[in-house]
Amino acid sequence: MNLAFVDNLPVGGGLSRFSLLLCKGLIENDKDLRIDYYIHHDNLKMIPEVNILSDRVHVYTLMTTIPVGIFIRLFTRVRKWLNPNFGVDKGISEIERRITQKYDLAYFPSAHMMKRPSLKIPIVGTLHDFNWKYFFGRAIFSPSFVAVMDVEILKWMKGHNACSSFDVVDEAKKFYPEALKYPTVVHIAPLVVNVEISDERAIELLANLNIDYPYIIFPGNFFPHKNHLNLFAAFSILRKNPKFRDYKLLLTGMGSDQVPYGIACYKGIELLNRPDENYDVRGMGYQPNEVIDALIKNARLLISPSIYEAICTPAMDAWSFGTPTAISDIAPFREHERVLGVRSAFFDPMNPKGIAEVLENYLLDSGQMERDGKISRTNISKYTWDDVARGYRAIFEQAIM
Repeated sequence: MNLAFVDNLPVGGGLSRFSLLLCKGLIENDKDLRIDYYIHHDNLKMIPEVNILSDRVHVYTLMTTIPVGIFIRLFTRVRKWLNPNFGVDKGISEIERRITQKYDLAYFPSAHMMKRPSLKIPIVGTLHDFNWKYFFGRAIFSPSFVAVMDVEILKWMKGHNACSSFDVVDEAKKFYPEALKYPTVVHIAPLVVNVEISDERAIELLANLNIDYPYIIFPGNFFPHKNHLNLFAAFSILRKNPKFRDYKLLLTGMGSDQVPYGIACYKGIELLNRPDENYDVRGMGYQPNEVIDALIKNARLLISPSIYEAICTPAMDAWSFGTPTAISDIAPFREHERVLGVRSAFFDPMNPKGIAEVLENYLLDSGQMERDGKISRTNISKYTWDDVARGYRAIFEQAIM
């Protein structure tokens, strides 16, 4: 099979790692497969490893994603103001021009956020979630984008697609009862790129970042559904217990460096101009794959307080290292417990006092944390990217038939 793998949206974070590891799993699972990987310029910075996956994977940068000069940027902004879909249409046009009938199939890992291209070959996409259908207190997506996607999602759901949880299928049925075909669930494996990172290397990376203290980590972009505010309030309550005065909360992900150093309080974060001995929150921004893997591996606890997700990729990464987790009690997170056999502490993400209580009780029961970490690591290791690749390959074959 000749596959066009089109990673065309600037996603970063877990979605970039998903694309990288799925491509790796596909190429390792099928010795006759050849992949041309069309990638957004920004994503190539996030997953440079894609360049060395295999001699059967060829990487091509999408030309419409390459940065241009200031005058062209200004012109583009004006055009986007006049026509919000200008940039999207331009990128789709390049895809429709370059993805020809020399391929058996085209795959789009971010189909849930884009128009469905008009191609002369079968198409498969992943519909990761529908977060643009919600307002979480701050507008992330424009009304015009939502209107476009309401039309495009129905186009995607005329064909074969994948998603990563049964909760996404339930969402699709709720929002689009008229859809012809709902996505097929293929649960994904952890997004750890450096699963074999040694203890020595991880400690070295932490030392380079001047981290020599116990910490709780939340890897999550600064979007409202990630629920940072309730996390800050909960951490401020936790820190009132003298046993946790030395703990710090580390934030990673795009936008987290807006809070380089601060002090957690019930209102949010008291910002500090420079680090001093009083800070207890550190925003580190987007980190390279090896660094984020080291940070998760060595955390006392990984937390994910999101109020909406399709899956909990940070927790999946933590479980692959045996790192304990405390996560929101929402349907897709509970699905991990049911499907993968992992163990975690759960909390109501809208209750800061309740979050703090769960964190305190769990951290004080080190034996339970260690047992949960070991069981989670053992069980999640049974589900690999080979399994994911086989699931996707089955969908590809259905689309081609």
